[in-house]
Amino acid sequence: MKVKEKPLTIGDRTFESFEDFYEYVKQRQLPKEQVIERVKQRLAEFEQRYGMTSEEFYRTIVGTPAEDEVDFIEWKIEYQSFLRLVTED
Repeated sequence: MKVKEKPLTIGDRTFESFEDFYEYVKQRQLPKEQVIERVKQRLAEFEQRYGMTSEEFYRTIVGTPAEDEVDFIEWKIEYQSFLRLVTED
């Protein structure tokens, strides 16, 4: 017996199924190259602000109490995203 899905409403859009929502999102995805470029721009902003490369930051700050600073949390997430993006197929 198939369970009837309830419509999914996000903002002002309603989707009849999760598959409809997934297709909507998939059609609006940025190409991987554009995503990498945006992440690199964000990393460059952090690097300029704090005077170190993202690799230096990651080696130095991650795993210390300083890692809990809001900027550093964001920087860590951006750097990890970058690493994931450039190493995945």
